[in-house]
Amino acid sequence: MATKKPLSVPKKGTEKAPEVVKPAAATPLQKMLHPEVKEENRRTTIVVNPELYKEFKAYAATTGTTVTALLNDAMRKILGK
Repeated sequence: MATKKPLSVPKKGTEKAPEVVKPAAATPLQKMLHPEVKEENRRTTIVVNPELYKEFKAYAATTGTTVTALLNDAMRKILGK
């Protein structure tokens, strides 16, 4: 069994860690000027045929990818991106 390290009390005069400031969301202009900056994915809900989804998920697993990656690739192909 491992021994527990005793808790230590901070020394007087120690500084607080600086606060982390999250950058504001990029504006449309910033997105146009800096397209190399990746956006976060957006969650959404879609309604699909359960059997079709089951096959699609199995296909993703056999190809070593995810349903999300396959859907993103399909949307890019359709949109010509």
